Amino acid sequence: MKKLALICAVVLVASISAQGKVAASRPSMAGLRAKADKHESAGQYAQAAKSARAALAFASIGRRNISQVPQIRKQLRRLARRLSSVRRLKALTAVLAKRPVDLATRERIIKLCVMELDNPTLAATFINEDIDPVLQTYVPLAAGKIDQIAEAPCRELAKWYSSCLEKTSRFGRIAMLRRVASYYDRFLKLHTAADAEQQQATLECERVVRQLADLGETFEKAPS
Repeated sequence: MKKLALICAVVLVASISAQGKVAASRPSMAGLRAKADKHESAGQYAQAAKSARAALAFASIGRRNISQVPQIRKQLRRLARRLSSVRRLKALTAVLAKRPVDLATRERIIKLCVMELDNPTLAATFINEDIDPVLQTYVPLAAGKIDQIAEAPCRELAKWYSSCLEKTSRFGRIAMLRRVASYYDRFLKLHTAADAEQQQATLECERVVRQLADLGETFEKAPS
């Protein structure tokens, strides 16, 4: 009897352990969305879209996660735009590889990286001494870590990004507005004098935050 009881106990423990492993391997809404966000932050848009689609399917089962559907769909639309931009980037870089002196293509690549892919670091790799001096000035600056940029360059970058806003898609505009707000936020942390520059930067930062709100977004600091 004792032996039988021991065997039953072992079987029960094994069953519980197996059930725990199955439960742990099941996807969760939080896990799928976190994975999608992680891939998107890393520029892995195809993988991010795959996780987001899985999250959308998960949310469609029952009503427990139905409230998250609009946010997931918005992310999928954003990822679709980013994937389209990546395809354009590949096509343009193929052209540039054949014609390295093609300045128009080089500048299109730089602007695509900055305005649609929110990747000034990649854009900076295409900078050379022949392109527009404005791009030569601001793109390498934007490629730096925001929390390491000095006071005056922060203000200049905010103004430059603001001047490019009308040339972007909706999702590119959102990313650029967040950069503008981030640069003004950094400027205001460094510029402690209560003067006209501080007042102007504060007003501009507030205006950008309102623009984000009009687009249904909130201010989140750009990647530093």
